[in-house]
Parts: sequence; structure tokens; C-alpha cells
Amino acid sequence: MPFNSYSQINSLEETTFIAGNDFTLEYVVYESDGVTPMDLGGATTYCTISPYGQPEYNEVQITATITGANTFEADITSLLSKDLSGYYIHQPVIVAFSGTEYRPAQGLLNILPRKPIV
Repeated sequence: MPFNSYSQINSLEETTFIAGNDFTLEYVVYESDGVTPMDLGGATTYCTISPYGQPEYNEVQITATITGANTFEADITSLLSKDLSGYYIHQPVIVAFSGTEYRPAQGLLNILPRKPIV
């Protein structure tokens, strides 16, 4: 029976922030060898966020900006995050010029609820 190792799937470290704040997710991507920087020329990028354990439920796509040869950033705005709390999965997504979609990793977001102003 073949064995699949999923230890590298959650390869991004857990990130925590308080809801209602702006937060930037920064991604650095490499080819499958893990050493060669991935060329993002001609690609488009975004990331997805969905509640932990419910990837098909309320998935949010956030447009990302390519910031270097193999780096991109996705900005979570305060408007988007203000009503969120709990654990979420985020996945960076690269769409090649050919239309092929690549999701190189995923990680956990722990969004803490904001305290109401009294």
C-alpha cells in the first residue's frame, strides 16, 4: 500500500493577529526542488482563506501583488477581518500564464476576536 506524507502541506508557520487590523501575508515560492526560486513572470497570484476544517465553506479569495522574482503579498484588510475569529487555512495560489493553477503550501491563521469599544 503506498504511503503519502502530508507533513509538508502545512509548511507555512502559524500566524496570529487581531480581527479588525490590516495584515499582510508574505509568500516566497520555490520550484519543487525547494531551492530554485520560482519565476513568477507572467503569472497572477492570490490567496484563499477558509475556516479550518471547512475548505468549501466561505472561502475568500484575496488578490495578491507580485513584489519580486519569487515573492508576492496578499493584504487582509481591516474591513475583511473585522468580523472574523478562530482558525483559518490560508493557501497561496499561483496561476501560470498557461492557466495552470499551483498551490505550493498552506498554513494556519489564528484570528483573535477584537474587543468591542465600550
